[in-house]
Order: sequence, then C-alpha cells, then structure tokens
Amino acid sequence: MERANVEEEKRWVESTKVKNVQSVQFGPYKMDAWYFAPYPEDYTKLVETLLVCEFCLKYMKTMRAMTKHMAQCPYYHPPGAEIYRDPDTQLSVFEVDGKKEKTYCQLLCLLAKLFLDGKKD
Repeated sequence: MERANVEEEKRWVESTKVKNVQSVQFGPYKMDAWYFAPYPEDYTKLVETLLVCEFCLKYMKTMRAMTKHMAQCPYYHPPGAEIYRDPDTQLSVFEVDGKKEKTYCQLLCLLAKLFLDGKKD
C-alpha cells in the first residue's frame, strides 16, 4: 500500500474512534448511541439527537422536519413481509428484500453502525 494511502487510512481510523451521534430518537424511544456511524457531517455536528423515522429509517435534524415527514411517510411498517408477530407484545419481525429496498437496507445498516463496533469473526 502506498504511504499516502496508509496515512489516509490512519486518519480515517482515528476519526471513527469518536462517536459522532450522541443519541437517536426512534419513534417514542430515545437511545444513546455507542459508536461512530458515517452520517453526513451536517446531521451530526448541528444536533445532539438524530431523529429517525421508525418506518422508513430516514434521518432528520429537527422535530419540525420529522413532523412533516411523518405526515407524508408512505410506510406504516417496514417494507417487506411480516414473518413473525409475538401475540403478547405485538413485536413483529419483517423480511426485507435488499434488491427491492436498497435505500431502506442502507439506512438500516447506517443506523445499526451506531450500536455495533464492527463485524469480527
């Protein structure tokens, strides 16, 4: 690997050691983020809490934007087929086709990175 690439890689690794999102508002739940996720800088520098639509996973900076989005969001559940529903808690699991729902899957991975250190083993 070229020296310039090695240096760039080191800078990237160092910059991702610091979490850039403090908390996430996901529907009625507010959760502290654990790790860095590569959300756009203008979403992470200006707000302490990142707002995420619980149905389509789109992220927003302000409650005003979230309210407007929720009035227009076409989803009432994640895209895909419901494959399990717990009768006691009404918790559901959905199967999402990544070929059909590419954006949703990308947003899901981005959200997951806030809580997963990385894929190891």
